[in-house]
Amino acid sequence: MNLEGLESFLTVVYTKSISKAAVSLHVTQPTLSTRLRKLEEGLGFKLLERSWEGVRLSKEGYYFLPYAIQLLRELSNASTVLTDFNVIETEMFFKEVTNHKKDFRIGINSWLAPLFTQTIISVLDNHFPNLEYKFVTRPTNTLKDLIQYDGIHLGIYYENEKKTSFFHRSLIEDEMALICSDEDIEIIQNNIDHLKKLNKPFLLFDNPLLANNTNWVHYTLSRLNISRFQVVDNFNVMTTYIASRKGYTILPKSSLYQLPNLASVPIKIILLGKQFPSVGIHIGYNEIASFIKQIKVIETELSTSFTRDYVC
Repeated sequence: MNLEGLESFLTVVYTKSISKAAVSLHVTQPTLSTRLRKLEEGLGFKLLERSWEGVRLSKEGYYFLPYAIQLLRELSNASTVLTDFNVIETEMFFKEVTNHKKDFRIGINSWLAPLFTQTIISVLDNHFPNLEYKFVTRPTNTLKDLIQYDGIHLGIYYENEKKTSFFHRSLIEDEMALICSDEDIEIIQNNIDHLKKLNKPFLLFDNPLLANNTNWVHYTLSRLNISRFQVVDNFNVMTTYIASRKGYTILPKSSLYQLPNLASVPIKIILLGKQFPSVGIHIGYNEIASFIKQIKVIETELSTSFTRDYVC
């Protein structure tokens, strides 16, 4: 994947024409077609369908479109910060924002942030009151890459199949929870195999856990024989769907911390225990990294009192 390819793809979608997009980008049509082909080859699926009527998005292209827009927007936002803020009047502010070398950088999977952030802050404030630190929330694979590149010193994430060379170990084996509507309880009767009887779509979360855990997704779809599913990317949307009896899902128990008013939401939660494979919540870091003392203190705290008291 490359920026030229993404820009070309979005321009074609906007203009609905290869020729108009080529003119807009000031390139030849063969050059534009080559960019699109390389982008599709890199992704492994077709983004556009071409016919005598013109160019339109494929079903994969429709799904990919918001990601392409978001990626280029985030790059543009970063460029704006690095240029517009880099002026004399804001020089001190800019240095404060970007000078990361003196800061302890902690990466947390965004779904785990409500579960771990306050504990980590308390530990650091108690043991290292003068320490400057920052949190970074990203998906698992991004956090693993950031540790490899020394972009963060410590990572806490859902473990997956991506191999790493740094030290990591399990903090918690997080059991899965079935989330469904009131009427589904009578059908399921606490037996996960009865989910096959539900004539409703499985709500597949497009999120930091599932997007980076393909093995878990494949197992779930196969185990439950899921033929109908709908992709969602927001907890409020998910709970509204379920409360409206339009779907169900299975998520890690830790994800329930995204719902601070869980008791007021008209949905049911069944912890699946040994009925469904758990997912590991891991801590990872380079053992020769800076701030290793702080890392060890956090690791010890999370491995004792916090994991022992882990409840929803």
